[in-house]
Amino acid sequence: MVQMTVFNPPEELLDKDVDVAETPARDLEHTMGASAYTGDYGRAMEIIDETEHEVVELNELCERVFRKSRFTRVYVDNPEYGHPYIAPTEVGSLKPWYRQINNTSKGYVSKTQHNIDEYNVEDDWILITCSGSVNVGSVFMATEFLEDYFLTHDMIRVVPKEDTLEGYLYAYLDSWVGRVIMLHNEFGIGIDHIEPDQIQDMPVVLPPEDIRQEIHENIKRAYAAREEFLRTDKNTVEETGDILDALGDNESVAVDDFSL
Repeated sequence: MVQMTVFNPPEELLDKDVDVAETPARDLEHTMGASAYTGDYGRAMEIIDETEHEVVELNELCERVFRKSRFTRVYVDNPEYGHPYIAPTEVGSLKPWYRQINNTSKGYVSKTQHNIDEYNVEDDWILITCSGSVNVGSVFMATEFLEDYFLTHDMIRVVPKEDTLEGYLYAYLDSWVGRVIMLHNEFGIGIDHIEPDQIQDMPVVLPPEDIRQEIHENIKRAYAAREEFLRTDKNTVEETGDILDALGDNESVAVDDFSL
Protein backbone atom coordinates (compact mmCIF):
# COMPACT_ATOMS: atom_id res chain seq x y z
CA MET A 1 0.00 0.00 0.00
CA VAL A 2 1.31 3.43 -0.93
CA GLN A 3 1.58 5.69 2.09
CA MET A 4 0.80 9.36 1.48
CA THR A 5 0.71 12.26 3.91
CA VAL A 6 -0.32 15.85 3.34
CA PHE A 7 3.34 16.82 3.38
CA ASN A 8 4.62 14.61 0.57
CA PRO A 9 1.91 13.96 -2.03
CA PRO A 10 3.04 12.24 -5.24
CA GLU A 11 4.50 14.84 -7.57
CA GLU A 12 2.15 13.96 -10.42
CA LEU A 13 -0.82 15.01 -8.29
CA LEU A 14 0.54 18.52 -7.87
CA ASP A 15 0.36 19.07 -11.64
CA LYS A 16 -2.99 17.32 -12.12
CA ASP A 17 -5.78 19.40 -13.68
CA VAL A 18 -9.32 18.25 -12.89
CA ASP A 19 -12.58 19.51 -14.37
CA VAL A 20 -15.12 18.31 -11.81
CA ALA A 21 -17.94 18.77 -14.33
CA GLU A 22 -16.33 16.44 -16.89
CA THR A 23 -14.09 14.06 -14.90
CA PRO A 24 -15.67 10.67 -14.05
CA ALA A 25 -15.65 9.64 -10.39
CA ARG A 26 -13.10 6.87 -10.94
CA ASP A 27 -10.55 9.48 -12.06
CA LEU A 28 -11.08 11.63 -8.97
CA GLU A 29 -9.33 9.12 -6.73
CA HIS A 30 -6.57 10.83 -4.73
CA THR A 31 -7.45 14.23 -6.15
CA MET A 32 -5.98 16.86 -3.83
CA GLY A 33 -8.91 18.90 -2.57
CA ALA A 34 -8.75 21.51 0.20
CA SER A 35 -9.75 18.98 2.85
CA ALA A 36 -6.52 17.08 2.17
CA TYR A 37 -4.60 19.94 3.76
CA THR A 38 -6.48 20.11 7.04
CA GLY A 39 -4.76 19.40 10.32
CA ASP A 40 -7.10 16.48 11.09
CA TYR A 41 -6.14 14.64 7.92
CA GLY A 42 -2.45 15.20 8.52
CA ARG A 43 -2.74 13.90 12.08
CA ALA A 44 -4.73 10.87 10.94
CA MET A 45 -2.10 9.96 8.35
CA GLU A 46 0.64 10.37 10.95
CA ILE A 47 -1.17 7.87 13.17
CA ILE A 48 -1.38 5.44 10.23
CA ASP A 49 2.28 5.91 9.34
CA GLU A 50 3.53 5.57 12.92
CA THR A 51 1.37 2.72 14.20
CA GLU A 52 3.05 -0.55 15.08
CA HIS A 53 -0.11 -2.47 14.28
CA GLU A 54 -1.01 -4.08 10.98
CA VAL A 55 -2.48 -1.76 8.34
CA VAL A 56 -4.48 -3.10 5.40
CA GLU A 57 -6.64 -1.61 2.68
CA LEU A 58 -10.39 -1.60 3.19
CA ASN A 59 -11.02 -3.84 0.19
CA GLU A 60 -8.87 -6.57 1.76
CA LEU A 61 -11.49 -6.89 4.51
CA CYS A 62 -14.50 -6.83 2.21
CA GLU A 63 -16.27 -8.92 -0.38
CA ARG A 64 -17.47 -5.76 -2.11
CA VAL A 65 -17.50 -1.99 -1.69
CA PHE A 66 -20.10 -0.60 -4.07
CA ARG A 67 -22.91 1.84 -4.73
CA LYS A 68 -26.06 1.15 -6.71
CA SER A 69 -26.80 3.16 -9.84
CA ARG A 70 -28.96 6.25 -9.62
CA PHE A 71 -32.60 5.85 -10.58
CA THR A 72 -35.79 7.82 -10.95
CA ARG A 73 -38.08 6.92 -8.08
CA VAL A 74 -41.67 6.12 -8.99
CA TYR A 75 -43.74 6.47 -5.82
CA VAL A 76 -47.07 4.85 -4.97
CA ASP A 77 -49.38 5.39 -1.99
CA ASN A 78 -50.63 1.83 -1.55
CA PRO A 79 -48.23 -0.64 0.19
CA GLU A 80 -49.85 -3.45 -1.82
CA TYR A 81 -48.21 -2.01 -4.94
CA GLY A 82 -45.00 -0.68 -3.46
CA HIS A 83 -41.81 -1.47 -1.55
CA PRO A 84 -41.22 0.61 1.61
CA TYR A 85 -38.63 3.23 0.69
CA ILE A 86 -35.97 4.62 3.01
CA ALA A 87 -33.76 7.65 2.36
CA PRO A 88 -30.21 8.25 3.67
CA THR A 89 -31.31 10.59 6.46
CA GLU A 90 -33.76 7.96 7.72
CA VAL A 91 -31.30 5.07 8.03
CA GLY A 92 -29.94 6.42 11.31
CA SER A 93 -33.29 7.72 12.52
CA LEU A 94 -35.16 6.21 15.47
CA LYS A 95 -38.22 6.36 13.22
CA PRO A 96 -36.97 5.04 9.85
CA TRP A 97 -40.45 3.63 9.19
CA TYR A 98 -42.17 7.04 9.53
CA ARG A 99 -43.06 7.37 5.84
CA GLN A 100 -44.76 3.98 5.74
CA ILE A 101 -46.59 4.25 9.09
CA ASN A 102 -47.93 7.66 8.11
CA ASN A 103 -48.50 6.64 4.49
CA THR A 104 -46.85 9.71 3.00
CA SER A 105 -46.76 10.25 -0.75
CA LYS A 106 -43.15 9.07 -0.82
CA GLY A 107 -43.47 6.10 1.49
CA TYR A 108 -43.33 3.42 -1.21
CA VAL A 109 -41.70 2.88 -4.60
CA SER A 110 -43.56 0.99 -7.30
CA LYS A 111 -43.07 -2.79 -7.35
CA THR A 112 -43.52 -2.86 -11.11
CA GLN A 113 -40.83 -0.22 -11.65
CA HIS A 114 -38.29 -1.25 -8.99
CA ASN A 115 -36.78 -4.60 -8.02
CA ILE A 116 -36.20 -4.63 -4.27
CA ASP A 117 -33.61 -7.41 -4.59
CA GLU A 118 -31.32 -4.93 -6.33
CA TYR A 119 -31.53 -2.22 -3.68
CA ASN A 120 -32.12 -3.86 -0.31
CA VAL A 121 -29.27 -4.60 2.10
CA GLU A 122 -28.36 -7.47 4.39
CA ASP A 123 -27.67 -7.85 8.08
CA ASP A 124 -24.09 -6.85 9.06
CA TRP A 125 -23.42 -4.77 5.96
CA ILE A 126 -21.93 -1.35 6.66
CA LEU A 127 -23.64 1.64 5.04
CA ILE A 128 -22.01 5.00 4.28
CA THR A 129 -23.88 8.04 3.01
CA CYS A 130 -22.11 9.10 -0.17
CA SER A 131 -23.93 12.32 -1.03
CA GLY A 132 -25.22 15.30 0.90
CA SER A 133 -24.44 18.83 2.00
CA VAL A 134 -24.29 17.84 5.69
CA ASN A 135 -24.28 14.13 6.38
CA VAL A 136 -21.96 12.73 3.69
CA GLY A 137 -19.73 10.06 5.24
CA SER A 138 -22.17 9.05 7.99
CA VAL A 139 -21.67 5.38 8.89
CA PHE A 140 -24.36 2.86 9.90
CA MET A 141 -24.60 -0.86 10.52
CA ALA A 142 -27.38 -2.65 8.66
CA THR A 143 -29.55 -4.99 10.71
CA GLU A 144 -32.41 -7.35 9.88
CA PHE A 145 -34.83 -4.45 10.34
CA LEU A 146 -33.60 -2.90 7.07
CA GLU A 147 -33.70 -6.08 4.98
CA ASP A 148 -37.31 -5.50 3.88
CA TYR A 149 -36.75 -1.89 2.83
CA PHE A 150 -35.90 -0.47 -0.57
CA LEU A 151 -32.77 1.51 0.27
CA THR A 152 -31.65 4.62 -1.58
CA HIS A 153 -28.78 4.51 -4.07
CA ASP A 154 -27.07 7.31 -2.11
CA MET A 155 -25.35 4.91 0.28
CA ILE A 156 -22.15 3.00 -0.26
CA ARG A 157 -22.58 -0.66 0.65
CA VAL A 158 -19.58 -2.21 2.41
CA VAL A 159 -19.88 -6.01 2.54
CA PRO A 160 -17.37 -7.43 5.06
CA LYS A 161 -15.75 -10.80 4.46
CA GLU A 162 -16.94 -13.67 6.64
CA ASP A 163 -13.83 -13.55 8.84
CA THR A 164 -13.92 -9.76 9.25
CA LEU A 165 -15.12 -8.42 12.58
CA GLU A 166 -17.69 -6.08 11.08
CA GLY A 167 -18.39 -4.38 14.40
CA TYR A 168 -14.76 -3.26 14.64
CA LEU A 169 -14.69 -2.20 10.99
CA TYR A 170 -17.82 -0.10 11.54
CA ALA A 171 -16.28 1.52 14.64
CA TYR A 172 -13.07 2.30 12.75
CA LEU A 173 -14.87 3.87 9.80
CA ASP A 174 -17.01 5.95 12.16
CA SER A 175 -14.03 7.10 14.26
CA TRP A 176 -12.52 10.51 13.58
CA VAL A 177 -9.49 8.86 11.95
CA GLY A 178 -11.63 6.77 9.62
CA ARG A 179 -13.92 9.65 8.73
CA VAL A 180 -11.26 12.24 7.85
CA ILE A 181 -9.39 9.71 5.70
CA MET A 182 -12.63 8.60 4.06
CA LEU A 183 -13.70 12.16 3.30
CA HIS A 184 -10.44 13.79 2.28
CA ASN A 185 -11.20 13.13 -1.41
CA GLU A 186 -14.81 14.29 -1.30
CA PHE A 187 -15.85 16.33 -4.32
CA GLY A 188 -18.77 18.40 -5.51
CA ILE A 189 -20.03 21.98 -5.53
CA GLY A 190 -22.78 22.64 -2.99
CA ILE A 191 -23.44 18.95 -2.38
CA ASP A 192 -20.45 16.81 -1.44
CA HIS A 193 -19.92 13.30 -2.79
CA ILE A 194 -17.67 10.32 -2.21
CA GLU A 195 -17.50 7.20 -4.36
CA PRO A 196 -16.61 3.57 -3.56
CA ASP A 197 -13.46 3.83 -5.71
CA GLN A 198 -12.24 6.62 -3.46
CA ILE A 199 -12.46 4.66 -0.21
CA GLN A 200 -11.87 1.02 -1.10
CA ASP A 201 -8.11 1.37 -0.74
CA MET A 202 -8.17 3.57 2.38
CA PRO A 203 -5.94 2.29 5.20
CA VAL A 204 -7.52 0.38 8.09
CA VAL A 205 -5.55 -0.14 11.31
CA LEU A 206 -5.87 -3.61 12.85
CA PRO A 207 -4.96 -3.66 16.55
CA PRO A 208 -4.59 -7.04 18.33
CA GLU A 209 -7.50 -9.39 17.74
CA ASP A 210 -8.67 -9.37 21.37
CA ILE A 211 -9.11 -5.58 21.21
CA ARG A 212 -10.93 -5.81 17.90
CA GLN A 213 -13.12 -8.60 19.28
CA GLU A 214 -14.12 -6.52 22.30
CA ILE A 215 -15.01 -3.51 20.14
CA HIS A 216 -16.89 -5.78 17.73
CA GLU A 217 -18.99 -7.29 20.51
CA ASN A 218 -19.80 -3.88 22.02
CA ILE A 219 -21.01 -2.57 18.67
CA LYS A 220 -23.07 -5.71 18.01
CA ARG A 221 -24.74 -5.41 21.42
CA ALA A 222 -25.53 -1.75 20.79
CA TYR A 223 -27.08 -2.45 17.41
CA ALA A 224 -29.01 -5.44 18.75
CA ALA A 225 -30.55 -3.13 21.36
CA ARG A 226 -31.34 -0.58 18.66
CA GLU A 227 -32.95 -3.30 16.54
CA GLU A 228 -35.17 -4.34 19.44
CA PHE A 229 -36.17 -0.73 20.06
CA LEU A 230 -37.05 -0.10 16.40
CA ARG A 231 -39.29 -3.17 16.24
CA THR A 232 -40.97 -2.41 19.57
CA ASP A 233 -41.48 1.24 18.70
CA LYS A 234 -42.90 0.44 15.26
CA ASN A 235 -45.28 -2.19 16.66
CA THR A 236 -46.41 0.13 19.45
CA VAL A 237 -47.15 2.97 17.03
CA GLU A 238 -49.08 0.60 14.77
CA GLU A 239 -51.12 -0.71 17.71
CA THR A 240 -51.80 2.82 18.91
CA GLY A 241 -53.11 3.72 15.47
CA ASP A 242 -55.36 0.65 15.48
CA ILE A 243 -56.76 1.59 18.90
CA LEU A 244 -57.42 5.18 17.83
CA ASP A 245 -59.13 3.94 14.67
CA ALA A 246 -61.32 1.71 16.80
CA LEU A 247 -62.15 4.57 19.15
CA GLY A 248 -63.07 6.66 16.15
CA ASP A 249 -65.52 3.95 15.16
CA ASN A 250 -67.03 4.12 18.67
CA GLU A 251 -65.93 0.62 19.47
CA SER A 252 -65.05 -0.47 22.99
CA VAL A 253 -61.34 -1.09 23.43
CA ALA A 254 -59.97 -2.85 26.49
CA VAL A 255 -56.82 -1.56 28.11
CA ASP A 256 -55.36 -5.06 27.84
CA ASP A 257 -55.45 -4.71 24.04
CA PHE A 258 -52.61 -2.21 24.22
CA SER A 259 -49.36 -4.10 24.73
CA LEU A 260 -45.75 -3.70 23.73
